[in-house]
This record gives sequence, C-alpha cells and structure tokens, in this order.
Amino acid sequence: MVKLKKRLSSKQFFLSHLVIFIAALIFLGGLYYILNIQYQKSISPFSNGPVTSKPKSFTLTLNQPEDEALVFNNQILVSGKTSPFLQVLISTNFSDQVVEAKADGSFSDTLNLEKGVNNIKVLAFDKTGDIREIERVVYYSEEKL
Repeated sequence: MVKLKKRLSSKQFFLSHLVIFIAALIFLGGLYYILNIQYQKSISPFSNGPVTSKPKSFTLTLNQPEDEALVFNNQILVSGKTSPFLQVLISTNFSDQVVEAKADGSFSDTLNLEKGVNNIKVLAFDKTGDIREIERVVYYSEEKL
C-alpha cells in the first residue's frame, strides 16, 4: 500500500472535484450522443403514408325535387343516389321517412306535401357514423297560377 504524505489544500480539493465533474459531464454527453443522436433514424415514421387507410367517404346527390320548386300536386317524388345499402332519412316539417338505398345506391320515395312552404332534408348515414345532408325547399299551392 502506498500512503500519500501530502495533504491537499481545500482549493486543490475543490479543483480536483471540479475536473472530475466536468470529465463526467463530457462522458455522459458523449454517451447521450452515441445512444440518441448517432443512431437516430432520419426517416419519418409517416414517410410512406399513414398507418391507417384513408377514410372512405361517401356522397349524396339529390335528383328530385329541384330547390325552390313550385308544385301543384300534394305528392312529390324525392330521388337521389348515395352509397349502396345506406339508410336515408327523408324529413319534412311534418313527417320523417327512412328508405334504404338499393345495390346501385339509388333511392326514391314519395312525400306528401303540406300547403305552403315545405322544407325537405335528405340525410344519408354510413356505418361509421358519417352523415351527408341536402336540403331543398318546395312550395305547394292548391291553386294554379
């Protein structure tokens, strides 16, 4: 065993600990660089696109009736097209009817109109809960102008 006969002054003790602390910081900084920065992938995880598929959107088109149409018959045909086999709600100020779209996506139903202004809403619902909506206003008059 080797005995040290020289005692360190408090200034030398502080400086030696400071050197050890700085050396430890440099060592830990290098370790951090090696483990996190050097081996970090530069490719974004979404560079090939999202993990999930794009949501499949559906459309709703309404062929009849025309918006702001004036009719003289108390019944009107509501027809349009959406995705196959979806539930379609046809709603007026006075009643609601649900029809199912056919295999080609077409749907139609006859509505009874009330005298005056009839607000018609057509809503289609897909299986994920998405909704498409179209509104039309139809005027029904019993008297021809």
